[in-house]
Amino acid sequence: MAVGCLAALAGIAAIPAMAQMQETVPIGSIHPAGKVKRADLPTLAKISLDDAMKAAEAKVPGSVISADLKMKQGSLLYAIKIVGANKTVVGVDIDAGDGKVLEVGKG
Repeated sequence: MAVGCLAALAGIAAIPAMAQMQETVPIGSIHPAGKVKRADLPTLAKISLDDAMKAAEAKVPGSVISADLKMKQGSLLYAIKIVGANKTVVGVDIDAGDGKVLEVGKG
């Protein structure tokens, strides 16, 4: 019985380690190495801000209210906020390398 409890505790202890590992997995196609200055991010992007906003609006109809080029989970992406017809703000992450929608969530 003690062995079963220890095994269960070992499994529970592994859960935070797995969650931490998942957070650091790159989600996009551009993964700059080392420390990158914010001012250098636009030179690394393969698609324009305009193209990223169009991709976001195609996924979530509405009006863009903010857009930012940033690093997230080791990947370069555009974080775009859109307000829809129902006045809900939605965040859309667009891959700065290929323009694919990476994530859609609450703004």
